[in-house]
Amino acid sequence: MSFVILAIDHGWQMKGYGPETPQMEAAKQAFMTVLTRVVGNGSIGLICEESNPCYISLAQEFAYNCNPRIPWKNIIMTAQERLEAGIYDKLLRRESHCVEEPPGSGSYRTVDHRIPEDDVREQFFGLECIEAMRESQANAALVLCGDMHVEALKRKLEAEGHQAITNHDLIPQCYWQ
Repeated sequence: MSFVILAIDHGWQMKGYGPETPQMEAAKQAFMTVLTRVVGNGSIGLICEESNPCYISLAQEFAYNCNPRIPWKNIIMTAQERLEAGIYDKLLRRESHCVEEPPGSGSYRTVDHRIPEDDVREQFFGLECIEAMRESQANAALVLCGDMHVEALKRKLEAEGHQAITNHDLIPQCYWQ
């Protein structure tokens, strides 16, 4: 199995439902350009995405509208699954700090700190992707997940004997440590 793992920002992965800033529109357009390019050659037979299940994501709608339709799978770990895995409370209390972005602007952005429980989630993401690949009988999948998880997920998929490449083109600055 072959995976292309694309780093995304959860702030712009969802379909808009009202007015958006020019910066948000530009980020979404850049995402759609990369998505179209990666899927465009026809080798991607599945899209797996870490996404809020309460909303339609841009990639979900894109996959639905493709002809032929591309199967799409949400690989997010639900609150119940987090509880059962014993990581729910730790994820809620994740350490973070804020940075002013850009400096002097008065706008702040949260920088999340990685915790051991992220490893549990990434293992879950990998297993969900592999299972979805088997079910769809696809040879290659595009995986969309937060930048924090991309390289760890790649290592997990490779450890299972799969090919994986990563793409961080849409993430100009790291907001995790």
